Amino acid sequence: MREPLKRATIFVDHAGDAMPVEFDWVQKWLARWEGKLRVAKYETGGWEHLWNVEGPEEAIKEIPPDLLCHSDWADPAP
Repeated sequence: MREPLKRATIFVDHAGDAMPVEFDWVQKWLARWEGKLRVAKYETGGWEHLWNVEGPEEAIKEIPPDLLCHSDWADPAP
């Protein structure tokens, strides 16, 4: 039986000219889990980056808590 997928929303603040180290971490994490993780939506407003992701619990647990963001995607209403 296939393991149910978990959801998360990742937020990275991008307030300066330099790419934040957190953005680099997310890119490496996405590459490491390629094929097992789905990016349902990515958006940027120039000063922030948001990813709605879905994948195995093991992958989602690797996300640092300070990068997790509440959202309708990750925390749907009951």
